[in-house]
Amino acid sequence: MNRRDFLRDTTIASLTTALTSGVLTPKSATAQRSDVREDKKEPPPPPVATAVIGLSVQGREIISSLARQNSSPKYVCDVYDGKIFVKKSQAIAPTSTFTKDYRTILDDKTIQAVFVATPSHKHKQIVLDALQAGKHVYCEAPLANDINEAREIARAGSSSSSVYLFPGLQYRSNAQHKHVWKFVKGEAMGKCVSGRAHWHKRSSWRQVWPVAEREAELNWRLNRETSLGLVGEVGIHSFDIASWYLKALPQSVVGWGSIQEYKDGRNVADTVQCVLQFPGNVLFNYDANLSSSFENTYELFAGTNRSILLRDQRAWMFTETDAPLLGWEVFARKDEYSIGSTMNGSGEHIGTGIALVADATKQLALGKDPGKLGTDVSKTALYQSIESFLNSIRKKIKPEVTPLDGFRATVIAAKANEAILTGTRIDFQKEWFEL
Repeated sequence: MNRRDFLRDTTIASLTTALTSGVLTPKSATAQRSDVREDKKEPPPPPVATAVIGLSVQGREIISSLARQNSSPKYVCDVYDGKIFVKKSQAIAPTSTFTKDYRTILDDKTIQAVFVATPSHKHKQIVLDALQAGKHVYCEAPLANDINEAREIARAGSSSSSVYLFPGLQYRSNAQHKHVWKFVKGEAMGKCVSGRAHWHKRSSWRQVWPVAEREAELNWRLNRETSLGLVGEVGIHSFDIASWYLKALPQSVVGWGSIQEYKDGRNVADTVQCVLQFPGNVLFNYDANLSSSFENTYELFAGTNRSILLRDQRAWMFTETDAPLLGWEVFARKDEYSIGSTMNGSGEHIGTGIALVADATKQLALGKDPGKLGTDVSKTALYQSIESFLNSIRKKIKPEVTPLDGFRATVIAAKANEAILTGTRIDFQKEWFEL
């Protein structure tokens, strides 16, 4: 091979890699195809007969996602028949029928799938009954607020090949997280040496209701008897990503928590931190609070060659100066990143990141600039998780998220919460993760 042939083949290989990696912009290469039209509409997927149990905020988000996916629920269900909850739910799905008794749903032979969005401590019986009735089940994470109950749920979901139990670990189905996984798996980062995640939201988590008994039910997340707190209800998703990307289960956890602002009778901390120790002494730090929204949410994985930052539907890769070239960086769209700001905003500059865009190849084919658009933000992680569940039912294939995934994530979250409550280090035992 002469020098000219070598350079030609190397350039083609680099362009191909960049396209499939989803970081090449139209300014770098022409990728329009005559057979792809932006206005070409795909036919809607066949509907799946569904029902949603639990009509609080998360339940209504599920209803909204279902309505956009041609599977608007036939039933919506909640033990509380207050007009506000019912009206809000039926405004999203006007053809749905409201019922207080979920068994009405299970008795309907036409229902294929049930979404369980009740408080975590009420998941068990509903999920078990639904699986027994032959319904596919999407269960919000965590599977339960108790490890033994979570194990029962996961066992039941694993014992049948005809019905599926899909734990709501949303990031497992999120295109952006799946796209980043390609770089992690391909060792573009080098050795991953640490990770951290933030979840900062200015919210009391408290709901006000004129009836005291109902208000107590609505605020189940503020009671340690019924809730795994911030790490269980929110952190579980970041813990699951850490286990996925690090390709291992944690070995120990330490944690701290306190009530810093909302001293309103709750006994669940509004500010928490914990550290998961993975094999090789790789530490993953998690920090969450309900008092400050600064820095919002993200996950960061630091490597010897490159680090990757994820913010929901967007991600960036930061390269060390002495890292070996991957070959396509020169074609990639780059953003300046600053602390305390959005991209290209004010703040302390910390580096230049290569934009990792999950659906860049498709956008290029449509003549769009993926560097400007990024992933379709209207398709949230929840939307994509539900889409994956419905497609597994339509195609009769095993879901990409398994009951064992859901169980193990619940174990990690439950033990992290225990470490926070007791202020002690907890060493994970191998048998804890087994069904």
